[in-house]
Amino acid sequence: MKSRLLACGGAVGALALFYGSSASAGTCETAAIQASAPADTTITSATSTAAPVPHCRIEGYVTTTNPGPNKVNFRLQLPDTGWQNRYYFIGMGGAAGYVPSDSQIPAGNPLVQGFAVAGTDTGHTGHILDWSFLADPAQARDHIDRGAHVTAVATQQITRLYYGVQSFYRYTSGCSGGGRMTTEAIERHPEDYDGVLLGAPGGRSSATMLAFINAAQQMAREPGSWVSPAKFVMLDAKVTAACDEIDGAKDDIIQDHTKCQFDFDTVACADGDKPDCLTQPELKSIKAIVAGPRSPAGQIKVGFPISNMTVWAGFMGQVPPPWSDAATVGNMARSSPGYVIGSSLAKVLFGPDFDVMTMDLNDQATIDRWWEATKKLDFGWPYSANLAPYRAAGGKVLMWNGVSDPCCIDTEMEQYYADAAVSVDGMNNLRQFASFYKIPGMGHCGSGTGPGDAPDVLMTELINWVEKGEAPGAVVAHRGVDRQQLLFADPATRMVSGVLVPPPTGTSRDFMLCRYPEVAVFDRSKAGVPNAVYDAANWTCQAPPRA
Repeated sequence: MKSRLLACGGAVGALALFYGSSASAGTCETAAIQASAPADTTITSATSTAAPVPHCRIEGYVTTTNPGPNKVNFRLQLPDTGWQNRYYFIGMGGAAGYVPSDSQIPAGNPLVQGFAVAGTDTGHTGHILDWSFLADPAQARDHIDRGAHVTAVATQQITRLYYGVQSFYRYTSGCSGGGRMTTEAIERHPEDYDGVLLGAPGGRSSATMLAFINAAQQMAREPGSWVSPAKFVMLDAKVTAACDEIDGAKDDIIQDHTKCQFDFDTVACADGDKPDCLTQPELKSIKAIVAGPRSPAGQIKVGFPISNMTVWAGFMGQVPPPWSDAATVGNMARSSPGYVIGSSLAKVLFGPDFDVMTMDLNDQATIDRWWEATKKLDFGWPYSANLAPYRAAGGKVLMWNGVSDPCCIDTEMEQYYADAAVSVDGMNNLRQFASFYKIPGMGHCGSGTGPGDAPDVLMTELINWVEKGEAPGAVVAHRGVDRQQLLFADPATRMVSGVLVPPPTGTSRDFMLCRYPEVAVFDRSKAGVPNAVYDAANWTCQAPPRA
């Protein structure tokens, strides 16, 4: 009997109701698992493990060649009992570089909900923000797409033979670098998954890196040009106050940053530096980052969204420059992560001595060299958005993006969705297997002031689409520990493991998430009712007003 998932509300978070699987587990021994693995796969251990639920923990690697040889390390976790005929592949943020046990987005270990769980280091070991390994052709090929693909092939075969079944539901989810992995999967390996939850996929291309470099250059442009985290909090409050009610609801959320036209000159300091204003160097930096980097050929990438500007600080550094570009945990707490990321990739493209702080973004020859190098590397070149093969394979994909994400901007995801529609001869065809949701208030893969469980509730929506044929529609997400429905929370502790992204801030409330192009509209007749804007019952998804 196939299983079905029903997400439950309440303080327990994401408890689920399942029909039990009739499949029984196999033998958790290294030799037995090796016998069920493909020829290119080596099993190094198979261990009966108690937590978070009793399961067989399998460690191994796939040897890749041409280019190669290279080892793609993986971990596969197979529950002893209660397997729900579901397999989950963990999308890895940033540059990956380690073998995971927990899902990153949604956070937690899917074992607690009866999934078989697989993950890989994508063929190298290193810091999550260090791209230097891309100089190695085999490690580059494995990170781009091959490592995840061969891991999926191996771990799905082992899972199938371990439980003695012919088929099961195969899912993957990731955001940022994990969103890049899921995008590569549906474009290059459409046969790998039945359902894909695809979040904020590392930008449409390595133009995201150029935007990070532009921001770092602006922050270090002249004395006083760096903007402190406290100043971003100040700007956030002023912009939100100015644009909050554009969507018809006063709830401290800017639903659509493209409709917010804020004059930053109004916060210029009149007499010296003060906490509630911007100096001229700070003002120049903000304007340049909002405008986005440009070359003589035109816009390189759109500027950062001005909603939830507090989250900008996460890319600008906690202390003023000069910064180190070392990809270390200690340095990440000080330097600009955007600078570290951009510098790491630039040194792969242009050599180990290249200094992004002196890179001339106004020199078209330099920008052309960047794109030539990314195309040759096959990393950072714009995604094709060709989803015709994935449609033919019968898969479903649910895309999402934070409205306030400075990295991987929601309008880029919107354009990808439109381009994908062209690949399948129109939006009507695309909507048969692909949906897109914008998440208000959310920064990069989380944080901000948006919902804390958007990926969780969207994962439930995806499962119901794949397994029951229920097309996605309006979805209610939540902020606050008393309302959140965290899908992979431990039922005993109500906690999730493997959390990488800070939770959102703000009082508990609901959010109505709408299937693009619909938008959430508040019932203005309830405007005088206290806290009415925080209740999803007072919101509906409607077609956007015509421009």
